[in-house]
Amino acid sequence: MTIARCVFPAVRPFVWTVLFLIASLASAQNATLSGRVTGPDGEPLVGANVIVRGTVLGSATDRDGRFSIWRIPAGSHTVVCSMIGYEKKSQQTNLTAGENAVMDFGMKESTVQTGVVIVTAGKHAQSFEEIPVSIATMDSREIEARGIETLDNALRKISGVNIAEDQVNIRGSSGYSRALGSRVLLLVDGAPVLAGDAGEIKFDIVPMFAVDRIEVVKGAGSALYGSSALGGVINVLTREPRSRVARVRLSTGFWDNPYFSEWKWWGASPRWRNSMDLQYGDAHGPFSYLVGAGARNDQGFRQNDDFVRWNLNGRAWYRFASDRNLSVSVNHSTNERGNWVYWRNLSNALQPPVSTDLSESIVSVKTQASALYRQIHSASFASSLRVSFYRTSFETSSDTSDFSFRPSDKTQSTTWLLGAEWQGSYTLAQRNLLTFGADANYTTVDSRTYGQRTGWSGALYAQDEIALNSVWHLSAGARFDLTSIDSMDADMQVNPRIGMTYQPWEQGALRAAYGWGFRSPSIAERYATASAGGILTKPNPDLKAERSTSYEFGFKQLLPYDVTFDAAVFWNDYDNLVEPMIDPTDGRILFRNITQARIQGYELSLEGRPLGDWVLLSAGYTYLYPRDMTTGSVLKYRPRHLLYLSGDVHYAGFSFGADFRHLSRIENIDRELTIIIPDSEERVAAYVTDLRASWIAASVGLPLRISFFVDNVFQYNYSEVVANLAPIRSYRMSLEAMF
Repeated sequence: MTIARCVFPAVRPFVWTVLFLIASLASAQNATLSGRVTGPDGEPLVGANVIVRGTVLGSATDRDGRFSIWRIPAGSHTVVCSMIGYEKKSQQTNLTAGENAVMDFGMKESTVQTGVVIVTAGKHAQSFEEIPVSIATMDSREIEARGIETLDNALRKISGVNIAEDQVNIRGSSGYSRALGSRVLLLVDGAPVLAGDAGEIKFDIVPMFAVDRIEVVKGAGSALYGSSALGGVINVLTREPRSRVARVRLSTGFWDNPYFSEWKWWGASPRWRNSMDLQYGDAHGPFSYLVGAGARNDQGFRQNDDFVRWNLNGRAWYRFASDRNLSVSVNHSTNERGNWVYWRNLSNALQPPVSTDLSESIVSVKTQASALYRQIHSASFASSLRVSFYRTSFETSSDTSDFSFRPSDKTQSTTWLLGAEWQGSYTLAQRNLLTFGADANYTTVDSRTYGQRTGWSGALYAQDEIALNSVWHLSAGARFDLTSIDSMDADMQVNPRIGMTYQPWEQGALRAAYGWGFRSPSIAERYATASAGGILTKPNPDLKAERSTSYEFGFKQLLPYDVTFDAAVFWNDYDNLVEPMIDPTDGRILFRNITQARIQGYELSLEGRPLGDWVLLSAGYTYLYPRDMTTGSVLKYRPRHLLYLSGDVHYAGFSFGADFRHLSRIENIDRELTIIIPDSEERVAAYVTDLRASWIAASVGLPLRISFFVDNVFQYNYSEVVANLAPIRSYRMSLEAMF
């Protein structure tokens, strides 16, 4: 009854707003616009975005670079064309009723990010310069040049982001809790992909060979995305083929001998790592599809840390008409790996404790599927409906033990997460877009580790974006969330957000944003009862929801020599932040609420081609000051300094590149771990350099890319988390054929 009283007042104005907007749609005789988009040499550009500003209308170019946009109201319009790697262009047109107009675009190459269309920040397509929060992107060209096969390794190359084993940390929002409860929301093509039990990111479910680009929103995203977006949002967008595509990639490599000979636990034969990826897609009129498969086998540089992975993925698009389309996607992954937890000691850093059952393994299976139906009702109103499910399961097994004498080591969980979201977009006036929607999720958990649990959540959200004039752009919105686990009292939160951008001069923009964040603790954080390497956990069902208040001020400017400079200052205050701790009374880990925490910092980045088109350089630096306001200590597992450098040189089909990242030494950890884990205090700053070289054989008529990679070339020894040596030097070679 209490929940109903809270929900109905929030629903009623929302329903009336939707009914009013739909009822206000007026029919009119419209015009059609078609044309062609070409590159500097006149070649067609496939996948360029063409939109009519001030409407919800747009299109993407096909294999011939052609586009068509229907149902455009008569009158004067600005048509904008954009594509990654090219300067954004706009043209004016005056359309009459019933006219079939033609407009072509000739695009010029550029590295400036303002030409990129971002879909994650506001849940719709936006120009980079209109977004009031910090955004980072990585496109398919960067992913392929680095030979990246998993999402976590892609995120390790993005400024302001660091990975602690399986935990994603954006600007210090997360510490390390062995992947239980993520403060960063992962989306694949807009559909949420966080496990329903632990609320964690499972990187192997992401089809990296099919990725078009990755968008990272830094800072609280709860005002649009709800719980789990407290620290940011990662949206992985897969490519849609406009013509036939067939690709095969084979990769092989091995781990080098460790720096210290006493660390080597294997014989003369190296520890191999191999992978294979297949992809095929095509487009036939209104129907297009892309399917893929992959396999990976890594013998591992740490004992009992090997794995075998398989994945299948597919996505299909169907356009019923110019104003209605449907897309369906399925991703599946299986992973069987050894159960590595932490080292034996520093002298045996690549081996687990002597008591470890080396036959123990964990088998996990993930299946994720979603369907999105989008309809354009008029030039002013469009809506979409998304339904999705995500099934995850894992289980520990052993060839030598039935776990009767160590029952807490036997972990198992099977989870279903079902979701649905409806969203509408309505242009109230020229350059005034209202985005609003509702979503709901239901979770069931059948687990030896977490118990039998159910959970649900529901939300309403809306955001209005207004171009006040040619230089000022304002956005304001809010989201109302309800979440509950096992029919306990619901967590309720209203999260407002306001942002503004100002372009006082050409190629420069100031931005500011303020918002609230919210995250309900995961089922695993509340109820986990398990053991990992002798470290026991215990439940805390009384955990409260986390809340935050975030501020950001930023500045972006295009400098001479095609260099883009970006700077941001951020301030995040947290209430009831959930962090793991070791209970001194029994030595078991439980999650608890820190009364107050604060993370302040700033971020600087440069990217461009100061030496000409054949050289691309980028740099990013982030400074963090993370504090537990209750104790006055530094928050655990957060590096204070993060530095990223990258460079690429391209010439006559050859390319050479290097990536460097530095993370300062972790200042604070769980001191109680030193009692359980030998040498757990041993940790240093990270200085890691990766090198790469490739040759595209198109110059000799072969559709091949041959690439060589050396990761951690200087064999630097460091750890991302306590008592876990990070990857040592390794060598890889890949051969990719495109038919």
